[in-house]
Amino acid sequence: MKKNLFILLLLSCLAFSACHSPQEDALFQFSGTLEMTEHGVGFPMQGRLAALYVEEGDNVQQGQLLGYLDHYELAKKEYQRLDQLFKEGGTHQQAVEKAQQAMLDQQAISPVDGVVLTKVHETGEVLSSNNILVIIGDRQSLWVRIFVPEGLINRVKLGQSAQLRFDGLKESFSGKVEFIAPQAEFTPRNVQTPEERVTQTFAVKVYLEHPPQQLRPGVPADVFLELPQTLSQ
Repeated sequence: MKKNLFILLLLSCLAFSACHSPQEDALFQFSGTLEMTEHGVGFPMQGRLAALYVEEGDNVQQGQLLGYLDHYELAKKEYQRLDQLFKEGGTHQQAVEKAQQAMLDQQAISPVDGVVLTKVHETGEVLSSNNILVIIGDRQSLWVRIFVPEGLINRVKLGQSAQLRFDGLKESFSGKVEFIAPQAEFTPRNVQTPEERVTQTFAVKVYLEHPPQQLRPGVPADVFLELPQTLSQ
């Protein structure tokens, strides 16, 4: 009798423990393509492009002069004249700042360390205000867009870690989920089989934490996420 009672209590404890044990995660694999955050660089005013110093594929540094409009030299001289006059007490600081801004508006400056992805205009062309001159890819902002089925999307959390692997590279890289689309869409044709193309999915962006220099946009990637096998109640 005591033995049967002990077995019954043991089974009850095991059942209770199983019900309250931590839920194990499962590893899910998703496919995507490496992308790079892009910055369009241009001028806030109209003018003729007097100089362009970069070509597609060139590496650039943050703050680097990419090109300038035809009135840049005049604006630069005017700024230097007023700056010297201000130092001598002959004008107000507001006039100097206005001249400096007029000079800066004639310049195209790289906002990031990156690479020139696209050159939109050539020297001698007339650009309207806010026209894009070049598109710069940010080497420190690489990410992979994956598409998570609607049945799994509620298990994906912002900030969760991921592992990424790329074609042609043996090592894996760490990443983080930094964007989850608020609205579902149909799976793009280029990342899924025909049977899965009608599936409703959510776009998720996984950013690399320490992007290596050898990676280039367009490289196929596999993203691995540890997700709960079922949603917790």
